[in-house]
Amino acid sequence: MERRTTAYVYGTAARRLQSEPARRIEREPGGRPRRRPETRPKRRVDRGAVVLTAITFAIALTICYYYLQLQFQNTYLSKSVVSLEKEVLEMEKENSNELHTLEEGVDLNAIYKKATKELGMKSAKSDQVYEYESKKSTQIRLHNQ
Repeated sequence: MERRTTAYVYGTAARRLQSEPARRIEREPGGRPRRRPETRPKRRVDRGAVVLTAITFAIALTICYYYLQLQFQNTYLSKSVVSLEKEVLEMEKENSNELHTLEEGVDLNAIYKKATKELGMKSAKSDQVYEYESKKSTQIRLHNQ
Protein backbone atom coordinates (compact mmCIF):
# COMPACT_ATOMS: atom_id res chain seq x y z
CA MET A 1 0.00 0.00 0.00
CA GLU A 2 1.26 3.19 -0.97
CA ARG A 3 0.83 6.04 1.16
CA ARG A 4 0.14 9.38 -0.35
CA THR A 5 1.05 12.45 1.48
CA THR A 6 -0.62 15.70 0.81
CA ALA A 7 0.49 19.00 2.08
CA TYR A 8 -1.84 20.68 4.48
CA VAL A 9 -2.33 24.41 3.82
CA TYR A 10 -3.39 26.74 6.57
CA GLY A 11 -5.65 29.61 5.59
CA THR A 12 -6.99 29.92 2.11
CA ALA A 13 -6.22 27.64 -0.72
CA ALA A 14 -5.68 30.51 -3.13
CA ARG A 15 -2.14 31.29 -4.02
CA ARG A 16 -0.71 34.71 -3.57
CA LEU A 17 0.67 35.98 -6.76
CA GLN A 18 2.40 38.98 -5.38
CA SER A 19 2.64 39.60 -1.78
CA GLU A 20 2.57 43.23 -0.72
CA PRO A 21 5.09 44.35 1.76
CA ALA A 22 3.65 45.14 5.16
CA ARG A 23 2.87 48.81 5.56
CA ARG A 24 4.74 50.55 8.16
CA ILE A 25 3.20 53.51 9.96
CA GLU A 26 5.77 56.14 10.47
CA ARG A 27 5.29 57.93 13.68
CA GLU A 28 6.24 61.46 14.59
CA PRO A 29 8.51 62.01 17.51
CA GLY A 30 5.49 62.91 19.64
CA GLY A 31 4.14 59.41 19.29
CA ARG A 32 1.28 60.34 16.98
CA PRO A 33 0.97 58.92 13.50
CA ARG A 34 1.52 61.39 10.68
CA ARG A 35 -1.50 62.39 8.72
CA ARG A 36 -1.57 62.09 5.03
CA PRO A 37 -1.78 65.32 3.18
CA GLU A 38 -5.33 65.84 1.92
CA THR A 39 -5.79 65.56 -1.78
CA ARG A 40 -8.85 67.83 -1.78
CA PRO A 41 -8.45 71.44 -0.73
CA LYS A 42 -10.60 72.52 2.22
CA ARG A 43 -13.90 74.04 1.27
CA ARG A 44 -14.13 77.64 2.34
CA VAL A 45 -17.28 79.59 2.97
CA ASP A 46 -18.01 82.15 0.31
CA ARG A 47 -18.09 85.58 1.98
CA GLY A 48 -20.51 86.94 -0.58
CA ALA A 49 -23.03 84.20 0.23
CA VAL A 50 -22.71 84.91 3.95
CA VAL A 51 -23.24 88.64 3.42
CA LEU A 52 -26.21 88.02 1.13
CA THR A 53 -27.77 85.65 3.68
CA ALA A 54 -27.23 88.17 6.49
CA ILE A 55 -28.81 90.96 4.44
CA THR A 56 -31.78 88.72 3.58
CA PHE A 57 -32.36 87.88 7.23
CA ALA A 58 -32.04 91.54 8.21
CA ILE A 59 -34.65 92.52 5.63
CA ALA A 60 -36.97 89.71 6.73
CA LEU A 61 -36.68 90.74 10.39
CA THR A 62 -37.31 94.39 9.49
CA ILE A 63 -40.43 93.46 7.54
CA CYS A 64 -41.65 91.30 10.44
CA TYR A 65 -41.05 94.16 12.89
CA TYR A 66 -43.02 96.67 10.81
CA TYR A 67 -45.80 94.11 10.24
CA LEU A 68 -46.14 93.55 13.98
CA GLN A 69 -46.07 97.30 14.59
CA LEU A 70 -48.89 97.81 12.07
CA GLN A 71 -50.91 95.00 13.63
CA PHE A 72 -50.51 96.61 17.04
CA GLN A 73 -51.55 100.00 15.66
CA ASN A 74 -54.55 98.41 13.92
CA THR A 75 -55.65 96.77 17.17
CA TYR A 76 -55.19 100.02 19.10
CA LEU A 77 -57.21 102.01 16.55
CA SER A 78 -59.97 99.40 16.51
CA LYS A 79 -60.28 99.64 20.27
CA SER A 80 -60.35 103.44 20.15
CA VAL A 81 -63.05 103.35 17.43
CA VAL A 82 -65.17 101.08 19.60
CA SER A 83 -64.81 103.44 22.58
CA LEU A 84 -65.70 106.46 20.41
CA GLU A 85 -68.75 104.65 19.04
CA LYS A 86 -69.91 103.98 22.60
CA GLU A 87 -69.42 107.66 23.41
CA VAL A 88 -71.46 108.69 20.35
CA LEU A 89 -74.27 106.32 21.32
CA GLU A 90 -74.34 107.80 24.83
CA MET A 91 -74.46 111.34 23.40
CA GLU A 92 -77.29 110.40 21.03
CA LYS A 93 -79.22 108.94 23.95
CA GLU A 94 -78.71 112.11 25.99
CA ASN A 95 -79.75 114.28 23.02
CA SER A 96 -82.91 112.28 22.37
CA ASN A 97 -83.81 112.44 26.09
CA GLU A 98 -83.27 116.21 26.14
CA LEU A 99 -85.30 116.64 22.94
CA HIS A 100 -88.12 114.59 24.40
CA THR A 101 -88.02 116.71 27.55
CA LEU A 102 -88.16 119.93 25.50
CA GLU A 103 -91.03 118.68 23.36
CA GLU A 104 -93.01 117.75 26.46
CA GLY A 105 -92.43 121.21 27.92
CA VAL A 106 -93.80 122.98 24.84
CA ASP A 107 -97.58 123.07 24.37
CA LEU A 108 -98.17 123.71 20.67
CA ASN A 109 -101.87 124.42 21.15
CA ALA A 110 -101.12 127.15 23.67
CA ILE A 111 -98.57 128.72 21.30
CA TYR A 112 -101.09 128.63 18.42
CA LYS A 113 -103.80 130.28 20.53
CA LYS A 114 -101.47 133.00 21.76
CA ALA A 115 -100.15 133.68 18.23
CA THR A 116 -103.58 133.86 16.58
CA LYS A 117 -105.67 135.52 19.32
CA GLU A 118 -103.26 137.78 21.15
CA LEU A 119 -100.78 138.64 18.42
CA GLY A 120 -103.18 138.54 15.46
CA MET A 121 -101.19 136.13 13.30
CA LYS A 122 -102.86 134.23 10.48
CA SER A 123 -101.90 131.06 8.61
CA ALA A 124 -100.01 131.54 5.36
CA LYS A 125 -101.90 131.10 2.09
CA SER A 126 -100.64 128.71 -0.57
CA ASP A 127 -99.48 131.56 -2.85
CA GLN A 128 -97.33 132.96 -0.01
CA VAL A 129 -95.32 129.75 0.46
CA TYR A 130 -92.24 129.30 -1.71
CA GLU A 131 -90.21 126.09 -1.80
CA TYR A 132 -86.57 125.91 -2.81
CA GLU A 133 -83.75 123.42 -2.61
CA SER A 134 -80.76 124.45 -0.60
CA LYS A 135 -77.32 123.72 -2.00
CA LYS A 136 -75.89 123.79 1.49
CA SER A 137 -76.25 121.16 4.14
CA THR A 138 -79.66 120.71 5.71
CA GLN A 139 -78.17 120.93 9.18
CA ILE A 140 -78.83 124.05 11.21
CA ARG A 141 -76.26 125.54 13.52
CA LEU A 142 -77.46 127.18 16.67
CA HIS A 143 -75.25 129.77 18.29
CA ASN A 144 -75.64 131.04 21.83
CA GLN A 145 -77.34 134.40 21.94
